[in-house]
Amino acid sequence: MSMPKPRCAVIAIAACALAMPAHAQDGDEHSAHHPGGAAPSPMATPSPMSSNGGAKPGGQPAADSAMSAMMQDMMQEMMGGEGEHGGANRRGPFFAKLLTLPATSAEEKQALASQAEQRVSDGLAMVEAANAAAMHAATPQARLDAAKKLREGLDLLKSGAAGQAALASEAQAPIAAQTWFRDQLGIADPAHASARQLFGLSPSHFLLMLFLALVSASLIALQVLRLRRVRTLMGAANAASGPSVAAPVAALARTSGQPLPESLPPARDAVPTQDVPPAAALRPSKRWSGQLKVVQIVRETPTVQTFRLADPGADRLPFDFLPGQFLQVEVTPQADKAVRRSYTIASSPTQRAYVELTVKREEQGAVSKFLHDEVKTGDLLKVTGPFGEFTFTGTDAESIVLIAGGVGITPMMSVLRYLTDIAWPGEIFFLYGARSTEEFVFRDELERLERRFANLHVMAAMQRSAGTVWLGPEGPITLEMLRAAVPDIAKRRVHLCGPPGMMAAMRAQLAELGVPEAQLHTEAFGPASLPDNAAEIETKERPAAARTKRKDAVAPTTVTFAVSGVSAPLSAEETVLEAAEDAGVEISYACRIGECGVCVTKLISGEVTMAVETGLDPEDKQKGYILACQAKSAGQPLVVEA
Repeated sequence: MSMPKPRCAVIAIAACALAMPAHAQDGDEHSAHHPGGAAPSPMATPSPMSSNGGAKPGGQPAADSAMSAMMQDMMQEMMGGEGEHGGANRRGPFFAKLLTLPATSAEEKQALASQAEQRVSDGLAMVEAANAAAMHAATPQARLDAAKKLREGLDLLKSGAAGQAALASEAQAPIAAQTWFRDQLGIADPAHASARQLFGLSPSHFLLMLFLALVSASLIALQVLRLRRVRTLMGAANAASGPSVAAPVAALARTSGQPLPESLPPARDAVPTQDVPPAAALRPSKRWSGQLKVVQIVRETPTVQTFRLADPGADRLPFDFLPGQFLQVEVTPQADKAVRRSYTIASSPTQRAYVELTVKREEQGAVSKFLHDEVKTGDLLKVTGPFGEFTFTGTDAESIVLIAGGVGITPMMSVLRYLTDIAWPGEIFFLYGARSTEEFVFRDELERLERRFANLHVMAAMQRSAGTVWLGPEGPITLEMLRAAVPDIAKRRVHLCGPPGMMAAMRAQLAELGVPEAQLHTEAFGPASLPDNAAEIETKERPAAARTKRKDAVAPTTVTFAVSGVSAPLSAEETVLEAAEDAGVEISYACRIGECGVCVTKLISGEVTMAVETGLDPEDKQKGYILACQAKSAGQPLVVEA
């Protein structure tokens, strides 16, 4: 069958057909799913115009019908084996067999070559038939059908030509088959796709994976930093708290033969802010100096107040202390004139969030009056410390006798609160003397603790104030009271703190009861050890003129203060502290008798003599530290770190 029109007509019809909108499933498509059915082909169905009697002159509808029937027969013959619904004439898939090359036998290769040639000839025939049908189509539907058949013919021609090319080069046959399948399924060429991929991923997928990787890395980094911070905090807490309290307390229970309480009692009006440190783990901090905030003021008696101090920038104190140590408080009652005073800590070391100072107001005391009259909640106080060796943590003895007078109760309360906080199993004897019941400090707390702890025995003696109830002994503590309150006192460790007169009387009575001097520990410095009429003692300094006159007469050497860059003459009988005061160099001090340890200073060069070294730790002495209030030159120039 020859092509009556030029080939450009075929291309125009194909372009027109591709531009037309999609239409419903045609009859031949439906019949392909039902090969045994009788559904008529749209090619054999009369056109709408012929059914309406509107046929064109020359028998055009008849020609269209004949052409449709011819093309349908041709399609049945050519496509019977290639489509999925070839009916009884189905043959094996052509391109699927190409995938097996070159392992295919010679007979099968010949069959494939024949099929490829048949596809080419059948495709050309379909194209010619579709072209003729398009040229004679009188309706739009007929033109669409012709365009459809034209596409099918072109596909068949293309597949046959591709098969022949694959058979000509057997090594490329599988590639040709794969290319045909990709074209039919609309899959992109992997060569083109891989050119746009990075590490096997498309750009969008690569960016997504990169973003997720960055997020994961950030989360891991945050977790690592968090763990490091936790380890740092735990290390600091462990260094401060030490091991668990259970082991030391259990050991003490075995030595004393008494069972442990089932639970630890709460401290005074508060639960310890951190795990209670065992006695063996308590270690005082090095000297700290800074400001603490007054967070609470409690009036204990008409003349005694307790000041609770805390770190304004943290929830924990910046230092640790032992029960019985003291702090030095510096205030400025007058402009440009700072005054220092030392006060024993009354709170327990188990309370890590705050420290309490209990202060009695004295009319002649500049610092105590300032604290009582001027300091309010929220104020800041400059504090230095901790200092002192008048301590007890429960590891040095199996029982303890605490004897206090007046405001000397403060170090004893620190010891008592600590021992009850850790449920120390040893016997505790607490003896207290005051002028009157009106001045009985911490009365309610002592009564509560005695009811709660069977190993605590409290005895107090004082005069009854008007309007108060007092059923205990009246007057000062006597020898008979000591003997009755503390059995076998000669075998026990004794701590004593109070006014000088009271302490002297107690020393004599304890010696009469057979208490060895080695078992008696006293607070040689502190507000409670001072006379009642001079509680806020300011050390009596020699007149400057007298000191200058003496130094002019005898000035065998000099002392150099390395930090201040000042040198001053130093006589043989003058202490480093006195020379520093004359030279205007500041060295902190409290007792000036070598007991408190506040004036500890590093000796860089030279030799000194010290009459009293009680306030100097042996380890510090080995490192070259001295007590400035006791150190005197041995005849050589001195250089100190001040």
